[in-house]
Amino acid sequence: MAPTDVPGLQLRFNKADAAQAPTKGRVLDHLGFDVKDLKAFIKTNLEANGVKLDRPYSVNASGIGIAFVTDPFGTYIEINERPSAK
Repeated sequence: MAPTDVPGLQLRFNKADAAQAPTKGRVLDHLGFDVKDLKAFIKTNLEANGVKLDRPYSVNASGIGIAFVTDPFGTYIEINERPSAK
């Protein structure tokens, strides 16, 4: 499969011959991505496609919106919305 480029990073996806262990609780516990308007992202990109949240939307003490999902391969993914700089 072709690599996917995001700013500062290149992701490569490959088919595994055997089932892979989930990432949560391992050396590489999870990946994180920032999005704009996390509530809308959850509604239109996740819930609309039947993706279940492992940790529902919340805002932490630093004002960062956060949610977690696990992809079909067991990768735990953090999705953030950072507050706008003033």
